Amino acid sequence: AILIPDNEIEARAAMELPDKNALILVYCRSGRRSAGAAEQLIGMGYTNVYDFGGIADWPYDTVSGKT
Repeated sequence: AILIPDNEIEARAAMELPDKNALILVYCRSGRRSAGAAEQLIGMGYTNVYDFGGIADWPYDTVSGKT
């Protein structure tokens, strides 16, 4: 997993996501930022981007890295 804030996608995507055909799953808390980020990645030529929407609506268990 790679955390790239939506306002940093343009600056960081080429270096951190070099394979434009790799599977990219995008999500955020509510779904608004992930939708914009997915559209931006597609506009940059990424071909396998899926917007999962908001994690707040995720019906399954989650694991946090925070202790």
